[in-house]
Amino acid sequence: MHLRHALLATTLAAALIGPQAAAQPLRWSAPVPQTATSRIFAPLVLNGTKEAEALARAGYVQEEYFINGKGAIYSEKEDGSLALRQGDVPYATRVILIRPRDPKRFNGIVHLALSHPNLAGTQWGRIDSLVLRSGAVYALAINGSDAPSRKASTPATPIATTDLPQWFDARRYAGFNIPKDDGIRWDIIGQVASALRDPAKGSPLAGWKVRRVYGSGWSFLGSQWRSWINFGFHDRYRRADGSPVIDGYLIGISAGAVDAGHVPLNSTDPVKDRHQQKLKMIDAPVIELTSEMEAITNIYPLREQTDAAKGGYRIYELGGVSHGDSGVTGQVRPSTWQLLERRHGGVEPVPVCSVEDSDSPMRDVAQAALVNIDRWVSTGVPAPRAERMQVTGKDYARDAFGNPIGGVRVAQLDVPLVRYAEPPASMCGGKIPRRNLKRLPVDPALIARTYPGGRAEYLAKFDARVDALVAGHWLLAPDAAAQKREARRFADQAFGPGRGTKPETAEGTLPSGAKWAAQVPANWNGTLLVWGRGYSAKLGAPELAPANAKALLLEKGYALLASDYGAAGWSLAEAAPAQAQAIAAFAQTYGKPKRTIAWGNSMGGLVTTALAEAGKPAVDGAIAFCPSIGGAVGMMNMALDGAYAFRTLTADNGLQLTGIADDMANGQKAQAAVQAALTTPQGRARLALAGVLGGIPGWTRRDHSRPADGDVEAQVDEIGAAFTMGIFLPRADQEKRADGVFSWNTGVDYTAQLAQSGRRGFVEALYAKAGLDLKADLARLAAGARVSAKPAAVQYMMAHYTPTAKPSVPLLSVQAMGDGATSPSLQRAYGEAANPGMFSAMWLAQAGHCGFSGEVLVASLRQMEKRLDSGVWDNPATGFVAHTPAPMLRPCIRGRNCR
Repeated sequence: MHLRHALLATTLAAALIGPQAAAQPLRWSAPVPQTATSRIFAPLVLNGTKEAEALARAGYVQEEYFINGKGAIYSEKEDGSLALRQGDVPYATRVILIRPRDPKRFNGIVHLALSHPNLAGTQWGRIDSLVLRSGAVYALAINGSDAPSRKASTPATPIATTDLPQWFDARRYAGFNIPKDDGIRWDIIGQVASALRDPAKGSPLAGWKVRRVYGSGWSFLGSQWRSWINFGFHDRYRRADGSPVIDGYLIGISAGAVDAGHVPLNSTDPVKDRHQQKLKMIDAPVIELTSEMEAITNIYPLREQTDAAKGGYRIYELGGVSHGDSGVTGQVRPSTWQLLERRHGGVEPVPVCSVEDSDSPMRDVAQAALVNIDRWVSTGVPAPRAERMQVTGKDYARDAFGNPIGGVRVAQLDVPLVRYAEPPASMCGGKIPRRNLKRLPVDPALIARTYPGGRAEYLAKFDARVDALVAGHWLLAPDAAAQKREARRFADQAFGPGRGTKPETAEGTLPSGAKWAAQVPANWNGTLLVWGRGYSAKLGAPELAPANAKALLLEKGYALLASDYGAAGWSLAEAAPAQAQAIAAFAQTYGKPKRTIAWGNSMGGLVTTALAEAGKPAVDGAIAFCPSIGGAVGMMNMALDGAYAFRTLTADNGLQLTGIADDMANGQKAQAAVQAALTTPQGRARLALAGVLGGIPGWTRRDHSRPADGDVEAQVDEIGAAFTMGIFLPRADQEKRADGVFSWNTGVDYTAQLAQSGRRGFVEALYAKAGLDLKADLARLAAGARVSAKPAAVQYMMAHYTPTAKPSVPLLSVQAMGDGATSPSLQRAYGEAANPGMFSAMWLAQAGHCGFSGEVLVASLRQMEKRLDSGVWDNPATGFVAHTPAPMLRPCIRGRNCR
């Protein structure tokens, strides 16, 4: 018995199962606009990401709609049939559409997906480029949560997806309401699918000619489609002509042989053993696509693979990937980024690893599978078949590289360079990524034996295999082309020029008198890294790389180079020329590198920025870690503001702001005054104000957890821990080089500065606790004696060095959210002034000045290499987070106005 119209689903359920329930059509809202204060929660695409850029390039838009309907709550009888627990239950949910801006581009296909019940995960990245290339529409609906997520939820830290929208934005999602009974999820799916398949008046797709709707889902959401089919909902939801509402299915990373492979009809039903339950045959094709993690659990017989479009079935197993891998690096998970930004306790950043994510192309195989399903439905031509992966005992049979044998034979597995496996914790900062495989290195001798013809042989074999996969309908041509491009990047890593007969190490004296040194591994990959050290009061030997990354980089084939700058202290005048001369000296000994990348930390990050901004750069790219990238003038102006406010309001112990004779002695006075201020509510409030004006964030200590947003006292402690270093040092050395005072606060309006900081509420809270008058203290600052600068000294520090924010080569800046020495606001200011095509920033959810792990350094290097290879910035590497720090209050860009 079939429905004659999709929206009569509840009525049919009543007729079959119990008392009649009135059918209700869905009511769509207008698209809900996004504003600065009202954003879509858990969107498919976040602004400012490469996904957003791809959306815009393709002429697509992302829109959120609210829908209202009524559905039935189902439960399962003992014999497996359905029972109607309650009918006509109202619900209000949301649907996100990604659609062509121009309806004429629509190809007639709608891809339907659901939000994960836990933390609102979305799966756009599993088929994104297919949708954008083809002219299809992608629809995402929230259809409920699940019992474990609801049990783990608290009002402060909701886990269940249905609890999160109102937690995120109570006003925007005031009307959102899905019953907590899982039994309603099935009618929400069916009613949304029906509304998309036959758009009625009021639907955002009204007037669009929808030809087919396909359902796809991964993990729980793949299991949900399996249960949708097995419980009979595919058969129940029909169009007016009796055809199914959903025309085909892709079930991803879900295995029916385990409990997680089946979603219960209702979480309150008794648990049943469904491990041997086969997928029901329906009048639409189904493809299952599993990774290494699920495939090995499919120990029970599966459905017979059949070729007819009605009842068609395929099972694909892909090696080199695990449950969380798409084969595409740098994909943003929007809900995770949003929850991290809002300090949600249920999420944490994934570890940063020194090895790259798997490139075994799960997404690309999935996209081809969906095209094959559509061909199956529209022409009757079945999807290709693949062998299962070979299992020996409790593991897969593996090849010489350690990769599984059998399954879908993508080029990455048939023409390998690496072993795809779970990385040891030592490669990921002491943590093992959950359900992710990485590209692990193998013995170079194995690569040499496998490809005696070197790079050319490898690429010829890889390209040939990719071409065969396209011909066999396993890959789409655009995805194949992207894989070939990526293969060339990996080939460059595996088949470098080597060092040959040249010496492993070299050193010498440069024309400037500076010393240089280099180390080149035997397996040199052709890339030279030029390290710029941070500020040092004493001149030492050239430092080739941070100690925690040197051996790792040499092992990976990078040549290392550095100079000692030829001077200690704030040696910007000497450092950039010395680094450029060192690069030339290296080339005289080893030949010109294929690629030269400058990198450095703290002051060395500013040296690196200077190299990147040179008119005739000696480098191809630059990476500035925890850098003084705001430049000497702006950075020290902001520090002066903090010092001026602190001395004016709290310290009367001879503390000097400028013209300092002894940095260390003055620093000790400052530290004593800070410690005294921390002992009283009044001192803490005024220290907080000075810290905000000086750009010190409210988290600065590496060994302390980030304070909660409302924990103002803990934030003051963090400011106090970094205040002396971040505000007072090393001004004396800089003023000596500049031959005078180069910072000023004449004309600065501190009331306006506080307002602009975005942190006034933090300061007001502490002033209220201390019983102080903030306006009165701001008036004291306005009335105080100001500091003027010597123009010639300013000119010197402009030249040595205040950036132009016009890098000639790609520049990547990497910073911790909680750096109290080089304020995170510096990185923001540079990014706001620079061309985004030439500058990119990455953030780590950690505190402290520099001290980045070897994994972070290598991941940042890979990010730069991708930019140099592709010409565009990728999303931040895995493990980095989205972050917008407070603005820089005294930005100064050379050639523009200084505030």
